[in-house]
Amino acid sequence: MNGLNLTEADTNAIKLAISEGGDIWNSSHLIPLKRKIKNFYRNVQGEQCCYCRKSSNGEFNMVLDIEHVLPKGRPEFKKFMFRIDNLSVACKRCNMSIKNDDISFISGQADFSTQPFLSGNYKFIHPNVDSYFDHLSYDVTIRNAQTMIKYTAVNDSVKGQFTYGYFKLNELEVDSFSKAQGAQEMANVSSSIDDDIAREIEELLG
Repeated sequence: MNGLNLTEADTNAIKLAISEGGDIWNSSHLIPLKRKIKNFYRNVQGEQCCYCRKSSNGEFNMVLDIEHVLPKGRPEFKKFMFRIDNLSVACKRCNMSIKNDDISFISGQADFSTQPFLSGNYKFIHPNVDSYFDHLSYDVTIRNAQTMIKYTAVNDSVKGQFTYGYFKLNELEVDSFSKAQGAQEMANVSSSIDDDIAREIEELLG
């Protein structure tokens, strides 16, 4: 990945972490390097999760995870822990709640012995070897209190469709524009109920 160059200090930190063993990725030696990696990918990805494209603009670093596409927790992929091609940045929903150490996204024809980062090895859109928007379009419109979010597979892209299903992107889709009038009516009803409850609690506390 062009643009992220490991310095001598970075490589020394990696060597120290490896030499100490244990939970290598969480070694204190790697804190500066991990911050560097996360900042790099936040910039490259335009402040979006590499899988669902949800915006991370203005968010603290702690709400995002450095994503290992081939899971570092799998013994067969441990050697790719520090491969830049295998790293990205994802939201916690995509990284921890959905993908985690799962490998069902790997193609049945995948060969990781010689060229592990070929597009054909992956059923979903790989953050570094595929162009996301060649496979999925991500449309977001926000106007005041109304929001519309929609994902669409580009030209029936197989990778786009797989990514949509794998990361349950339908759960993130919203179309509150078409529900605005009904939502406003419900909000007015709920507000009066909340006021009644609030007064009752105030009387009990008084």
